[in-house]
Amino acid sequence: MDKNEQIRQRLKEVIRETVGEITILGTVKSVDDEEFTCVIKDDDSDAEYPDVRLRPVVDGKEGLVVFPKVGTWALAIKIETDEDYVVVSVGEIDKWRLSIGSTVIEQTSSGLVIKKGTDTLKDALDLIIEAVAQIVVLQGTSPNYQKLTQAKVKIDNILK
Repeated sequence: MDKNEQIRQRLKEVIRETVGEITILGTVKSVDDEEFTCVIKDDDSDAEYPDVRLRPVVDGKEGLVVFPKVGTWALAIKIETDEDYVVVSVGEIDKWRLSIGSTVIEQTSSGLVIKKGTDTLKDALDLIIEAVAQIVVLQGTSPNYQKLTQAKVKIDNILK
């Protein structure tokens, strides 16, 4: 190791000793959907960091939250002078949730939920299809029941 590398290494050690780790790059071991935290294991030191935040401020408001997949890599940074860290990037996402007032949009690999209060987009579309499927036309063209069935299958596939 040359002189510049030795100086750089010693500076890193001094910073680590006085400030602690500034960033963590490791593997997500677990995720707590209720507390908006995860546990990250530093792959280099094998140290585990519990309660790493998924959003920087704990204020009861959600906004946009990305939930990392267990087993993926995550990069977290230290929050100012606290001992707390917040995730800033992940390799794979398990789900994401956007909350604005009583409106929530959430997506997982199984589908998308769009809701306001207790009403969901899927429920509204299902009601429309059920209502149209009951229409009987005496003169003219009745609804295309095959296409309504196909639409219902697609809605069930996309939305939860």
